Amino acid sequence: MWKPVALIILMMLIGTIGFHVIEGWSFLDCLYMTVITIFTVGFKEVKVLSPQGQIFTIFVILGGVGTAIFAFTKIAEIAFEGGINKFWRRKRMEKKLKNLKDHYIICGYGRMGKIVRERLEEEKLPFVVIDNKEEKLEDIKQTNSCLFIEGDATHEDILTKAGIKKAKGLAALLPTDADNLYLVLTVRLINPSVFVLSKALDDEAERKILQIGANKVVSPYRLSGLKIAQGLIRPTLLDYMDLIIRRKELPLYMEELVVKKDSKIVNRNLAECDIRRTANVIVVAIKKPGKDIEFNPSPDSKIKTGDILLVLGDKNAVNQFEKIYLGTSS
Repeated sequence: MWKPVALIILMMLIGTIGFHVIEGWSFLDCLYMTVITIFTVGFKEVKVLSPQGQIFTIFVILGGVGTAIFAFTKIAEIAFEGGINKFWRRKRMEKKLKNLKDHYIICGYGRMGKIVRERLEEEKLPFVVIDNKEEKLEDIKQTNSCLFIEGDATHEDILTKAGIKKAKGLAALLPTDADNLYLVLTVRLINPSVFVLSKALDDEAERKILQIGANKVVSPYRLSGLKIAQGLIRPTLLDYMDLIIRRKELPLYMEELVVKKDSKIVNRNLAECDIRRTANVIVVAIKKPGKDIEFNPSPDSKIKTGDILLVLGDKNAVNQFEKIYLGTSS
């Protein structure tokens, strides 16, 4: 904002000095003459102008009026962007936050948080980002599509503002294990049923975060190490898994689906359902409550309420499978 103001001051200084040199008036009279000329208020000249003074006044009008219009336009733009526009953006965001339901909350917008955000955007899933550092949220602020809250994610009021009571899942990706531990504890006190995935940098923290209530804990260093090892031993398998995870380069789509009590496949085995032929998807694995994941399940595997099916196929086929087989039975 200082540049437009500086331009006006410069023009006033030039006008005041010019009138003083040409007309020999006092500095107060020269300043007054300059101001009424630049801002075109229509007052009469302080004193009768000489021909040289009249010519100088013409240049002051041409330069000063244009400068004043330009300066006030810029000041108005800055005031609108920093004040009115910011106010309305905040109001719109607060309204959207209140209407959020079954969304995801990303706590911590570092490198991992950005990756999670990009993936949720690809999946077109609702989410809100929380971070207490304004500079980390700059790229989100440039887009009007992302919901964000600037604040400490470990504070109950911030989590409540983010809709933790209606959220589907939360990613605890704060910089330290201590912060993530405290965040998970706070979340569990507010909403015991929300799915919580947390980052942990060491094994001891991983154990404690799980004990305090996280559903899943991810160790970035361990995952990176395992991925590097797989890349050395089985590079083709690693390429395949990367394609599955990214989904962009491969027409296949992997999804986990929960079997509800009114689903058509409850109490039936895979052979009876004939999912591969009728739905054109593959049931890669079945996770039964309280048991380990069963990969490549046998045709005799019976599907029960609460089972989680890991299904592989193209996106349309997976969506069709969910609609037909996991929807309400007729």
